[in-house]
Amino acid sequence: MPITPLRSSNPDLRNFPDFMILGPQRTGTTWLYFNLHLHPEILMHRMKETYFFSSVGKPPHPRCPFQTLEDYLESFNESAGEKLRKHYTSLRKSLTLYRPRIRGEASASYALLEDELIAEIVGFRRDLKGILMLRHPVERAWSHAKKTLVRDRSESAPITLDAFRDYLKSSGQRQRAGYRGMIERWRKHLQPGHLYLGRYDRIASEPAAFLADIERFLGVTTRALFFNRHLTIKLNPTSDLGTPPEIETFLRESLGPDIDSYEEIVREVGDGKAV
Repeated sequence: MPITPLRSSNPDLRNFPDFMILGPQRTGTTWLYFNLHLHPEILMHRMKETYFFSSVGKPPHPRCPFQTLEDYLESFNESAGEKLRKHYTSLRKSLTLYRPRIRGEASASYALLEDELIAEIVGFRRDLKGILMLRHPVERAWSHAKKTLVRDRSESAPITLDAFRDYLKSSGQRQRAGYRGMIERWRKHLQPGHLYLGRYDRIASEPAAFLADIERFLGVTTRALFFNRHLTIKLNPTSDLGTPPEIETFLRESLGPDIDSYEEIVREVGDGKAV
């Protein structure tokens, strides 16, 4: 029996995405989504974060409007107005018409999907590609905390160590530091060379070269965007509040094995690598 809710036993899979930006959160997935959204050969889902597969078997996510796989797939259809706007954007930025060759979506929670569900997803699209972003576990956890805990408070009222400890324990942050497990679960089911491991720090140091690497991985034209301010601006940023020393120490102690594993993976993949 399938895990994913279906309306029929034989769903039309023509709209199933060719690739997914898997996450995890706070690793540059928003930057990547918006840059790929501008590519004239890529149809990115209109929603950044559909939450569809991470909602399977769980209480409905408040931001996921899809009840079945068919609902999700039908949502990739574009209206005439959407296509017209994309033609205009593509002509303005790339001097070419919008002619999508592949479909994609980005849900940063997909990095933590369970093995059985990943197997089913890849069963829907055997040649599916995935993009997993790598960011230092301490930086990533603190960025996630700032987004959640600092958002509704003044920076003059800093996060206490006790509040941060509770947040780290209750919000699944430790699981999001486990890159080795994420890689192994997805790599087990994807075809060889269909999981790209990207370095978050390249977004700041060499965004154009990094985006070109992603484009080559996806099999679309590189350097298609001649006019693209999204390359060099921060998208979905948090405050500039630095990591308090006691929280930095706590994170390094709590995530020690994950930090070692992350550094080992970075040595293996260099600037980025398809595995």
